[in-house]
Amino acid sequence: MAESLCYRFAKIDRATYGIIPGVTDKKWYTNSYHVCPTEQISAFDKIDFEADFQPYSSGGCISYIEIPNLENNLEAVDQLVQYMYNNIQYCELNTRADFCCECGFHGEVLYDKENARWYCPQCGCVDQKKVIPTRRTCGYVGSFQWNEGKTEEITERVIHVD
Repeated sequence: MAESLCYRFAKIDRATYGIIPGVTDKKWYTNSYHVCPTEQISAFDKIDFEADFQPYSSGGCISYIEIPNLENNLEAVDQLVQYMYNNIQYCELNTRADFCCECGFHGEVLYDKENARWYCPQCGCVDQKKVIPTRRTCGYVGSFQWNEGKTEEITERVIHVD
């Protein structure tokens, strides 16, 4: 799976070439034709850029737009979906639908990189059986199935909608 290789190759390259800023200074590589997940870019510019590459991606083509919780701004969701429909073959919206079983928090749980664990911003719970991050990877929504590299990439994704 390409998602695992992004981490494996980054580890191998770091061991082989050392830390090269902007290249081997993180635990992951950007997969396929995608804009780097840490790049500050608008949703519409990201769609326009990635749409040009989708016809050439014989192994599949999915693009993602990272959004905040927009349940109170359905007009923005409608604008994004209409733009995707008219401008790109396959694209999805990623939002943070996390949950804390300790206090009932629903929103975006946070990641403590130093201690390599997720935590609830409301109650501070760090029990990984109770703090449930949910993120899209490879077109699938899931929790905790990520290696170190994918976890780091997920936590560094920027929001494409203000």
